[in-house]
Amino acid sequence: MSLPEKLLFFDIDGTLFDDERRLPASVTPALRRARERSCGIIINTGRTLCNGEPRLDEMGVDGWSMGCGTRVILGGRTLQALEYDAEQSRAMLEVFRKAGMSTVYECDTAMYFDPQCPPHPAAEGFRAFADQRGISRDIREGDPEFRCVKMFVFGEEKRVKALLDSLRDLGAPYEAIPRGDLGWELVPEGCSKALGIEVIRKALGVPLENCYAFGDSENDLSMLCHVPHGVAMGNAPEEVKARCAYVTDRPEEDGIAHALEKLGLI
Repeated sequence: MSLPEKLLFFDIDGTLFDDERRLPASVTPALRRARERSCGIIINTGRTLCNGEPRLDEMGVDGWSMGCGTRVILGGRTLQALEYDAEQSRAMLEVFRKAGMSTVYECDTAMYFDPQCPPHPAAEGFRAFADQRGISRDIREGDPEFRCVKMFVFGEEKRVKALLDSLRDLGAPYEAIPRGDLGWELVPEGCSKALGIEVIRKALGVPLENCYAFGDSENDLSMLCHVPHGVAMGNAPEEVKARCAYVTDRPEEDGIAHALEKLGLI
């Protein structure tokens, strides 16, 4: 890729795609126009490597920050990758099993589900999504590919805090991001969407003042508040909108295209 003058960082679900995971027709031409004006297009998502989005390929994406900064890819080259090895992952699995909460393991190779953990309706939603994409796998003893990277757990805050304490005692510190309905996104401590921005912008030599971020949920706040140009989608919670420099329309109302026009990026 040629060196961009500005960098645009986009969340996927609820930002580029609407709540039904549909891609508005206005998004692709708007991003192409932005690239023509020396803007680098970076996807900054909580999704891990197994769960990319082929529909974004036609946009000419320049880089990816995946798993909330646990894996950063620029121009096809991996700049940063974090995952625990097989032995550490197995020890962490036992901590989750003792906690007794429904857990989804978002790994680089698949989304793993533990037959020994209790069921939860939201976890079953994850499984249905993973089954549809062919990335669902049950945890089995001796699976050489199972690694702990990023997890979703479902339970009360008190139990989640106790789980985090147990992981820290094991030498695997994690942070929990609330995602509603007693759902929590667990990310390795120090990893965030803001970290993904820093890794990519420094690699390209783009100053922070030339960085823009677009998102819709609480797990986007680290990047939305990190850049001077944070854009909240119209479907974002009010607490997210309140902390952003700009608020645009919902995805299905051409929110991305409208924001790019308002900011003078297209």
